[in-house]
Amino acid sequence: MYKFAAACQSEPIVFGSARPGYSSEQVNQWIEFMQNQDIKRICCLLPHTQLTRYSNLLEIYRQKFGIDQVCWTPIEDFQYGDRQTLTQQILPFLAVADQRKEKVVVHCSGGVGRTGHVLAAWLVSKRGFSNQQAIAAVRKTGKNPYEAAIAGVLKGKNPWKMVAELNALLDDCRRAGIIFI
Repeated sequence: MYKFAAACQSEPIVFGSARPGYSSEQVNQWIEFMQNQDIKRICCLLPHTQLTRYSNLLEIYRQKFGIDQVCWTPIEDFQYGDRQTLTQQILPFLAVADQRKEKVVVHCSGGVGRTGHVLAAWLVSKRGFSNQQAIAAVRKTGKNPYEAAIAGVLKGKNPWKMVAELNALLDDCRRAGIIFI
């Protein structure tokens, strides 16, 4: 349900998911589902344009999970997060969850591309995976860190450059991850 899955088969803390539906009832059902999975923290990747269909989703998350338990780092659809966003906001938030043994869910809209590359970044930065191992592990869960490269073709972008961008980003996350170990 909600494309909910761990970052990889053996990951106990960091999970990925699709967003909740737009109605208050659907948001509450999503939150209940996450709480039933023992999720304690949320990392929301939705940009302003995707949050406008909700009645204050981030505030609802803060009320249900706690102010310090919600990380909002907007990443546009079919894009990768930038190095600073990943290494200074997202990965430290996930690292705190890991230190506290609190399960955390990362979500974008569909729970595939943006979520997928964040989960891959987690695996290389904290779990010691190579880029290819992380991407393969995340893809086995139904997520696709390459989604931005695939969609980039439709926007006239060179997919090989987009793949190279993802690998460089994961390399940066690996180097930054040394701080969290």
